[in-house]
Amino acid sequence: MRLSDYLFDDLILHGLEAHDAAGAMEAFGALFEETGHLPSRMEVVRALTAREESHTTCLGHGVAVPHATIPGLPKPLLLVVTTGTPITFGAPESDPVDLFFVLLSPPGREGEHIKLLARICRLAQYPDDMDELRGASNGESLFEAILRVDSHHV
Repeated sequence: MRLSDYLFDDLILHGLEAHDAAGAMEAFGALFEETGHLPSRMEVVRALTAREESHTTCLGHGVAVPHATIPGLPKPLLLVVTTGTPITFGAPESDPVDLFFVLLSPPGREGEHIKLLARICRLAQYPDDMDELRGASNGESLFEAILRVDSHHV
């Protein structure tokens, strides 16, 4: 399973300026709505917030994987986001986050959802690769960096 099968170039957000987790969640929902992938930003915000409140999705080292199930999706969607400045996200003791992989999946695709989460967690174990994503200069170079990193690992 490759992330590239779930990436869309309009679901890459480079240099997000958010001051806190709520602002980041709002930006995630807005992007899904503005790109036409989902009709309601609030549905995304509510689902991601509920998941984060039940258990943090921070992986450590500045990476988080907010994820949720959203009815009506035809297949899982992946949004990749870098921030201009790391933000507090998840538990207070978590590292500030500057790299997000936001995964939304339809109900009934739990196996695929878990495999995608596992893939992201596997890639996040390589600090040099995560630094390559962080070092992207714009959305296009971030998209290309994700494809490179994704292709390096089985």
